[in-house]
Amino acid sequence: MTICDTCGEAIDPASPVCPWCESPRTPSPAARAGGPPLRTIDVEAGLPTVEEALRRLDAQLNRARTDGVRLVRVIHGWGSTTGGGGRIRAAVRRRLMDELDRRGIRGILFGDHYAPGEPAARDLRRRHPVLTASERTDRRNPGITFVEP
Repeated sequence: MTICDTCGEAIDPASPVCPWCESPRTPSPAARAGGPPLRTIDVEAGLPTVEEALRRLDAQLNRARTDGVRLVRVIHGWGSTTGGGGRIRAAVRRRLMDELDRRGIRGILFGDHYAPGEPAARDLRRRHPVLTASERTDRRNPGITFVEP
């Protein structure tokens, strides 16, 4: 038996609603943590236009939220070898910053700020230990961004 957050009565753990006060049960943090720890989304695969890449990003982030994924590695590429960054990279970063401002996502860390000595990277690895397996290849990679949906 679990305890209702609203009225304090004991309720069946399988019941989505409290039979006493009829309030819906709030999902526990453990229920959200049941999804995969990391998902990689490649929005630059197939050389899409900026609009196609952003549609792919939005759709895949929504799916990651639905699936309970705790961290998403977005591969957006760095851009041309002669330039200093591509249009897809810039558009994806703008979209993610807007999502963060609107609180549509919990956090982001750009790959070029992901390094062993960086406090933000250390905090991200602490929250998501699965990143230690790919730390060497992800380190200071301007073509990726980590997103906490």
